[in-house]
Amino acid sequence: MTMNGEGVEDGNGWAFEYDPDAEWVLGDMPPDQRAEVERIAVGLVDLASLGLDPKDGKLADDANPMRLRTYEDERMLLWYQTIPHRRRVYLKRINL
Repeated sequence: MTMNGEGVEDGNGWAFEYDPDAEWVLGDMPPDQRAEVERIAVGLVDLASLGLDPKDGKLADDANPMRLRTYEDERMLLWYQTIPHRRRVYLKRINL
């Protein structure tokens, strides 16, 4: 996994972006938590570039591939959307 910032494409042309913007999605989140969100986002981009979703398997097998998805771990719940034709993972909302 390479550490790409928002909008920085990986070797396959994939990137993540905040939607509508970082301030709305992250709000007043502390820098260490922001870094954790970006680490997760880069992982989601890595999976999407391979055509995979962390919970549901192959993106190509999904009847609605652009649906709102969730990723959760013990620290946060992240809502995101994968748009294959744009090669983007859009981060929509974060709950701690």
